[in-house]
Amino acid sequence: MENIFLGLRQRVVITKFSQTVQEYVKSSNPDIILMGLTFKDKKELEFILELRRDVITHNIPILAMIPKEDTNFIANHKKLGFTDYMIKPLAKQALLDRIHSHIEEYKFSESSKTRDNVSFVVVDRGHGRVLFQCRANLKRYVFPEFKKIFTLNFLKSIHAERICFDVRVVPELGKEEVEVFERVMKIFQNQDKIIFIAGRHMGAFIEHATDDEKMLVFMAPNEFDEYVKMEELKKEEQRKKEKKEKFAKDTNKEPSQNTTVSPTNLGDVKIEINSNPDSNPSLTNEALKTDPMQTNPTETKSSEENT
Repeated sequence: MENIFLGLRQRVVITKFSQTVQEYVKSSNPDIILMGLTFKDKKELEFILELRRDVITHNIPILAMIPKEDTNFIANHKKLGFTDYMIKPLAKQALLDRIHSHIEEYKFSESSKTRDNVSFVVVDRGHGRVLFQCRANLKRYVFPEFKKIFTLNFLKSIHAERICFDVRVVPELGKEEVEVFERVMKIFQNQDKIIFIAGRHMGAFIEHATDDEKMLVFMAPNEFDEYVKMEELKKEEQRKKEKKEKFAKDTNKEPSQNTTVSPTNLGDVKIEINSNPDSNPSLTNEALKTDPMQTNPTETKSSEENT
């Protein structure tokens, strides 16, 4: 594959299949994906299905490179999420022609959607967050649509949720676009942080952003998800700490003045009686059985003698 693509004008990335490939594909937004299948690892097909579920990657052409002719796969490759397939070994010119054809078709399809689509911003809301997926030129399509989306009632309804802008598929993003986003951020005054998933545009945010206290920029969605998990853990630890402090405070409160006599008073009675050398030893045992709130045992004895 490296020899076939050597000297081409396109930027080519060759990588082994791994868990990080999916996030890399989402952040780099390639024009085409070539995937070598082994038919031995079900994760290969799960990976393709996941790409098709994601709004960023669901239309990217995916060319399967299979080790041998497989009638079952050939009959179902489109249902599995593949755009096309080729059987190894691959001929250089045939492969390049196929790649060029699919890229041209993909770009034409995307440009048609941009012209005809009534919505250039997809709003995905759930799990305490609102994600704005920007899918076209910012100045020409996206920013004008923000004016329609950010109504007073809508802003009130999302005031307690995390705000995130996904700009990975935006064709161009420079200083002017970053400045507009910083003005948009001021709409969300109650938010401590506004999140951006930038992909290949991350450099533009780093270079041109001035409000870096409020703006958080990530390369890919998994980085954003990790950030959310860490924030939730911090909140949970804070809640546990506050609960523990409240419990300790309640435990250390002074007893009420109306509290009944504690059992230690019974011990006091015992000590008081034992301290009298003239006391009858058997009286001590009787005293221990006597309710300390009743008449003093010594007084009871005197009363009985008088009787």
